[in-house]
Amino acid sequence: MALDDGRAAADTGLASHYGSGFAGSPTASGEVFDPDGFTAAHRTLPFGTRLMVSYHGRSVQVVVNDRGPYVGGRELDLSRAAAEYLGLTRAGVDWVDYTVTGRGGYGAGPSAGYDTDRSAVPARGLGDHRYAQDRPDTGGGSYYVVRPGDTLTGISAELGTSVRSLASANGIPNPNVIMVGQKIFY
Repeated sequence: MALDDGRAAADTGLASHYGSGFAGSPTASGEVFDPDGFTAAHRTLPFGTRLMVSYHGRSVQVVVNDRGPYVGGRELDLSRAAAEYLGLTRAGVDWVDYTVTGRGGYGAGPSAGYDTDRSAVPARGLGDHRYAQDRPDTGGGSYYVVRPGDTLTGISAELGTSVRSLASANGIPNPNVIMVGQKIFY
């Protein structure tokens, strides 16, 4: 939510994480659930809403692509990767702070989401990062999901483009500041 002066206000709520049995299942947005993606379920936020979730001094950016959780007064259900990065898997359920960092842009219909077909990963050393092909909310194209330790310089080298080009295309004012879970479109 935004305050009158344009600053974002942080919400605090109980968060949990998806069990491993949901891998490959469709989410409410139509995307296939990928436990290695940086995603979340929320009861009311629009699909595609980006959240910065903080827990015990760590923060991760996630995208809302599912509905829920509907148990125990919880407000967020995080993917395994997001929960592990935050250290939330040890606690299982705990209070987190979260802030909306970007608004949703796609409906509840099927979308490419995270591509789990490893054959689609180029041989340039991009490892197991995910790509979206022809996503309706972005007008098409592919994206790289920022992982711990990534830099925009390293990502641009892997993608064969410049830091300036990636920063400009993604509205990144400071190329030295990117967030884990952030989608870098190219």
